[in-house]
Amino acid sequence: MSLRRALFSTLRSRAPFSARAFSVFASLKSATPAQGHSKEPVIPGFREEGQIAGNFELATGVERYEYLKKLKGEDPWEDFHPVILSKPATVADPVIITGSDAERYIGCTGFPVDTHETVWLTIRDHGPGKVDRCPHCGSAFKYNQHHHH
Repeated sequence: MSLRRALFSTLRSRAPFSARAFSVFASLKSATPAQGHSKEPVIPGFREEGQIAGNFELATGVERYEYLKKLKGEDPWEDFHPVILSKPATVADPVIITGSDAERYIGCTGFPVDTHETVWLTIRDHGPGKVDRCPHCGSAFKYNQHHHH
């Protein structure tokens, strides 16, 4: 019994709980910069104390990727725009297709446009000087894979 009293009196002699930062709120409060008080730029996703989080702060995954790209003034889905052939695609001057995956599926309709039915091709990055060709019209496509995952 006396051991229990000694332990209890030792704990009471320490700083009271209100003097210690014992909650997550204090950490979050210090991590959220107030508007106008800091020389650092305002970062999307931070808000002033007491405000409710908006949709862009709660966004994750593809939605957040799209939002951040639009904030930078970039098109988030530039890979999905059609490639319009303005000249014949030869082995010496192929159509350059970029992407982040190991391979990409494209549809060739020939040059000029719609000279043959759509032929679907799987193109890969084969290295310098190597191209993929349409089996119907012979158009050459070069895939440049860039990694941004």
